Amino acid sequence: MANTLKTEVRIVHLQQGRRSSHAPTARVIEPASGIAPAQGKGNLYILLELAGEDLSRTGSLYRQLLNIIQDAYFNASGDVIAALTEALQAAHMLLQNYNRDAGTDFIAGATCLAVTSREIISAQAGPTILAVSSDKGLQWFSPLNDDDYVALGEDDAPTVEIGRVAGHPGVVIVAMHSAWANYLEVPLMMEATAVARARAVADQMAGIGIDATEDLTALVVTLTEAGAAGKGVSISPEALPEEAEPATPSADIPLAPAEWESGPEEPAWEDIYETPVAESQKKKTGKGFGLGALTALGKRAPKPSISKKPAQPAAQKAKVKKPRRLPYILGVILILILGVAAVTAGMWYYQGQQRVKMFEKFINGSQVQLEAAQKTQDIEQARRLIQFSQEQLNQAAQFFPDHPKVRKLRGDILSLQAQINKVVGLMAGFDLPLISFSDPASNPSGVFVNGLSVYVLDTGRGVFERYQLDDATSDRLAANAENPRQLLKTGDVVEGRTVGQLAHAIWAPTAGNRTATGPLILDHSTQLFGINEGLGPVNVALAENSALQFVSGMYFYSGNLYLQDSVGNQLWRYRPSGANYVNPPEPYFPPETSVDLKSVIDIGIDGDVWLLYPNGSMLKFRSGIQEPFALDQVDPPLTQAVALWVNQADMPAGRILIADAATNRVLVFDKEGKLLAQLTPLEHPNALKDLKDIYVDEMTNTLYLLTKTALYQSPLPTIRLDEAEQGAQGTP
Repeated sequence: MANTLKTEVRIVHLQQGRRSSHAPTARVIEPASGIAPAQGKGNLYILLELAGEDLSRTGSLYRQLLNIIQDAYFNASGDVIAALTEALQAAHMLLQNYNRDAGTDFIAGATCLAVTSREIISAQAGPTILAVSSDKGLQWFSPLNDDDYVALGEDDAPTVEIGRVAGHPGVVIVAMHSAWANYLEVPLMMEATAVARARAVADQMAGIGIDATEDLTALVVTLTEAGAAGKGVSISPEALPEEAEPATPSADIPLAPAEWESGPEEPAWEDIYETPVAESQKKKTGKGFGLGALTALGKRAPKPSISKKPAQPAAQKAKVKKPRRLPYILGVILILILGVAAVTAGMWYYQGQQRVKMFEKFINGSQVQLEAAQKTQDIEQARRLIQFSQEQLNQAAQFFPDHPKVRKLRGDILSLQAQINKVVGLMAGFDLPLISFSDPASNPSGVFVNGLSVYVLDTGRGVFERYQLDDATSDRLAANAENPRQLLKTGDVVEGRTVGQLAHAIWAPTAGNRTATGPLILDHSTQLFGINEGLGPVNVALAENSALQFVSGMYFYSGNLYLQDSVGNQLWRYRPSGANYVNPPEPYFPPETSVDLKSVIDIGIDGDVWLLYPNGSMLKFRSGIQEPFALDQVDPPLTQAVALWVNQADMPAGRILIADAATNRVLVFDKEGKLLAQLTPLEHPNALKDLKDIYVDEMTNTLYLLTKTALYQSPLPTIRLDEAEQGAQGTP
């Protein structure tokens, strides 16, 4: 049986010449590894590039574009070429809609590679560059060859350019952002793609862009033989396209020859590079992409050959000269050159040996510290030893950053850290948010859930809205015209009262003497409104309180309404009377209790009152009197607590959840302060940036996480008390 092919992939992301592990513009989908349904369409590799006035907050937009390209490609019914075209058209429409809704003017370029065991099919739209090194030499493809190219997101539909390259061992494909054209040279690219190893090519590309002043990303894919036991890239017969016209290599960047012609009278490369280029020959795109070097790159690619006329016959017979003996001085110079080369080689060898010795020294030191951390029963001691191990490893990585020992030790350190710090991954719900808030004026501040209804208070837009979940899956929004449904907004007139600026919202079920169930919304004028399922917004009477100065929070427990007065330093309790709160308010804290409510960020009530401060500290009160309580120390420490959720259960089932915006995580404690878990989306570490609120739907055991730009929904991992206690006693 013939050997199959396997792919090797590397992504290079440079931030002003420095390599970064964060590459939000690229995605690798290899269905054979279980990432996505194959649908018979092989592996898919995507590289995006955005241009616009402000690219500082485009992470969510990149995710949306990557997701829609991936979904459209694998769900398309046509062949590979039709699927790639449909995917890029879907991205174009998404970006147009985003620009319209958000008032932006972003444009984009995209390169998609469908890699199968037979061939590589590329699809390009907008400003992109693709270099392919195969048995045909080095070829370049780019829509930028057409001065009138259309980018994704513009008013007109872009043309999708298709390229096809036969799959064989040794193929190297490099998809690049357009700004790479400012640094590329054909000889450098030929050297970079000479070896079909993705890691080596990626390192070479990092070297080419080391002087870059802008961010650069390149996606490298190589094909090698997998051997008899190798696992090739599968593709179904119906997914293979009919013969299509292959993309034409760039006219400005011609096909590079396999090897340069040599001639005694050809000019040196250095002379060609130093020849100035006339200003009239330099082109500008006018679309925000730095591509001025693309034309120059093509012009310097072929090494010119100079034609020579045949020599004219001499009028007289030339006098033959006897060959002269090599002068003695040339021999001396040759010996000196060889001696210097030998000394230099010896110095390089010595330095290389010293680097190896220092590398092994730091690796061994890191391993010793890590083994000590694994054996100790003291959690704090283990954390200190892990820190020492990490420092030693960082020193070793200065010599050989990609050495297998470095990668293995780094993985072992992270694994032990996760075990000691009780890190638990939130594994689902972060590929796409449940809700996106794209309006620049949006400022979602609170979320709570009842059944299939998700309620969001957006104080920036001054609206209180309900989103309905799909009743079959509960993990996506229902497809109906009133989703979301606006329940209340600033300026509405409700039974003769004008709604002021919305401030707080809670879910208030029937309990105690309260006879109504539904949301309660408070505006900054201390007007209280409810939502009646049949009648819509209604007025809710709230007793006058002359001592109330500024409401910084509203909470609910057992039918009672609680208002946090951060200026008056008091928590006021309002007891219900039917659907209203007309009974005189009561101060929760007695005069003898000293408490600071000015900096309290959130409050939880379960019979006891829990106060959360921004630094992560908590206070517990029972009947207005403080009780002893402290949270376990956590690593890293809590520094920006933004939200608190407590359940109504007592120990051992009682739970406290704290959202930390500084580290994009949710910490879970029991009600004695013991750390049970640190929840974080391990595969999407930046998804929870600007975290603002959390809520747990205990009926479905689902965690809702609200950020400034999105709402995520994720299954809450089950944390067993015996496992948590075992972890707290020490590392096994």
